[in-house]
Amino acid sequence: MIASVRAAWFADRRRPAVWTVSGTWTLLALAFGISIPYLVHLSLAGDPEQAEAAETLLGTVLPGQLVTTGIGLFPLFGGAIVVILGALVVGNEYRWGTFNLIFTQRPRREQVLAGHAVVLCGLTLLVAVVTFAALALVTGVLAMVEGRSADWPPITDLAGAVAAAWLICTAHASVGWFLAIVFRSTATAIAIGLVWTLVLENAISGLALVLSPLEVLQKLLLAPSSGALAGALGARSQFDGGTPGVLESSSAVLPAAVLLGYTVLMFGLGSWLAARRDVS
Repeated sequence: MIASVRAAWFADRRRPAVWTVSGTWTLLALAFGISIPYLVHLSLAGDPEQAEAAETLLGTVLPGQLVTTGIGLFPLFGGAIVVILGALVVGNEYRWGTFNLIFTQRPRREQVLAGHAVVLCGLTLLVAVVTFAALALVTGVLAMVEGRSADWPPITDLAGAVAAAWLICTAHASVGWFLAIVFRSTATAIAIGLVWTLVLENAISGLALVLSPLEVLQKLLLAPSSGALAGALGARSQFDGGTPGVLESSSAVLPAAVLLGYTVLMFGLGSWLAARRDVS
C-alpha cells in the first residue's frame, strides 16, 4: 500500500497539468474572493452615497472575514476546478497506457487505485491549505494598506473552514476520479463532471425553488450540499447577495455527511470497477 502511494505521488507531482490546475484555482480564488470586491470598493469609495456599500465590501476582504470569504468560494468555483484535478490524476494513467503495465505487475489493482485515491486526498488538502494561506496573506496586506486592525478569526474556526474546504474538494475530485475510470478518458470525465456539477445540479436546485418534491433530492446533491456546508459556517447565501452556490443552512451535519458519502462511494465504485474489468 505504501509503495502504491509513493508511486502515485511520484507520478502526480511530475505532471504539469496537476500543478497548473491547482495554481489556477488559487489565482481564481484571489481574484473572485479579494481582487474584484476590493476594486469595486475602490470605485465606490469616492461617492458619499455609496460609502456604506464601500465599507461593507472592504470588510469582506479583511482578515476578520477570512473564514466566510474563503469557504464561500469552494462550493461553485472550487468544486468545478477540482473535478478536473480528480480526472487528471487517474485519467492520465489510461491516456498513457500505464495502467496496462502496472496491473500486470506485483501490486494488486485495489492497492494501485487506493494509492491514487490517497494521493488525490493529499492534493485536495494541499489545495485547501494553500488557498486559505494565500487569502490570509492578501487580506493581511490589505489590512495594513487600509490602516485597519487585523482581527484574525479564531484558529478553531479557521481549522474548521479548511477541513470543510478539504471535504468539498475531495468529494468533487472523487467524482472526476470515478468518471475517468468509467470512461477511461480524461477529457470525457472532465466534460461530464462539469456538466454534472455546473449544469445538471444547478438546474435541479433551481427547479427545487418551485417544485417542493425536489427539495429532498436537492439535499442529496453534491453542489447544494457543498453550498449548505459553507452556509453553515457563516458564508452569506447567494440569495442574500453572497457568493453564488452558497445556501442557507442551520447545521453542517447533513451536508458534511452527504459529501463524505460521495467521497466513499465514488472512490469505492471506481476501485471496484477498475479492479474487475479488463484494462486494454
